[in-house]
Amino acid sequence: MLDWTVFYPPDTRVLALPSWRSPRLYLPTQSFIQRWEDSAFYPAFRFLARLYRLSLRTSAAVGLGEVRQVQSSGWPLGEFVRDVFPNVGSAVILVGTPGPTQKITVRVLSRQGEVLGYLKYAEKEAARKRLRHERRLIGDLPGKVGPEVLQFGPFGKGEALLTSALVGTRVPATLPPPEASRNFLNTLSVSPLVDLEVHPWVRQICAEGGPDLDSWLETLGDKRWPVAVQHGDFAPWNLLRRPDGTLGAIDWEYGTLEGFPHLDLAYYVLQVSALVYRHAPPKAADSTVRYLTQRPQLGLSIEEARVITRLAAYDAYLKSREDGQHEDVGLQGWRRRVWEG
Repeated sequence: MLDWTVFYPPDTRVLALPSWRSPRLYLPTQSFIQRWEDSAFYPAFRFLARLYRLSLRTSAAVGLGEVRQVQSSGWPLGEFVRDVFPNVGSAVILVGTPGPTQKITVRVLSRQGEVLGYLKYAEKEAARKRLRHERRLIGDLPGKVGPEVLQFGPFGKGEALLTSALVGTRVPATLPPPEASRNFLNTLSVSPLVDLEVHPWVRQICAEGGPDLDSWLETLGDKRWPVAVQHGDFAPWNLLRRPDGTLGAIDWEYGTLEGFPHLDLAYYVLQVSALVYRHAPPKAADSTVRYLTQRPQLGLSIEEARVITRLAAYDAYLKSREDGQHEDVGLQGWRRRVWEG
């Protein structure tokens, strides 16, 4: 059970959505407008989920629902961030999906209710491992493609990563991916072309073993490929469109500096197909191949696009398995059907 009180100053009145029995979002009561704005942090991407979120936000804004008051003499979150954000005033807490890598995402607010930055908090060891990895990776990212690391260290019963806030609006969870997504990924190639057999990502995934990777990779062996920064969870819920139209990405915990090109694009289509459109794996795989081959600038044949699609599904499968997710349940089983094809 999350000790939500450590994130709020003493005597703060807090509302939980959808309820205190099954909280996903905690927010300070404050004013009508502030409750309406803060409750937008509740995640929703499918149409029915957005309708549900609208009803929750309306209830929160008008003051419906049980309110609880923080009974404590200190404020651990304020102490953790005050050197970076001396004007810290409160927070909005988003509870991640339960599981081995569950994390808490905290929107840190100023005394005036403005967003200062974000804190990610993890207690379980698998989640801490991902958090440490994200901290290292963000520090090595080229340009301004992601947030900046502001602070990292022990917090509560776990560890916390404090980052700057990216300014922008959420990307709609629709297909095809926005054209800006390809422009974003084009900036992440970090090496000249290399032969497939010496590509670091290929060497790593071959070391994992598993399906008939040799036959898959044989299709890609006639070309040389760049090494690219790979986000690893490239999906609309992790992207923000900046005021100038460019994209920025958050949540780099599955990223690598030695990734393979086009995997992020394939992953994007697969994730949205699975989680938003609820497509069956064969239909999602066909949509991904079609998307990749219809972009001439990618230069992919149909067979190459099929391999990229399978590799994207298999790569995501391996990462979730490493996190402790069951190999054949839910999205893992769905991914297996994609790469078994």
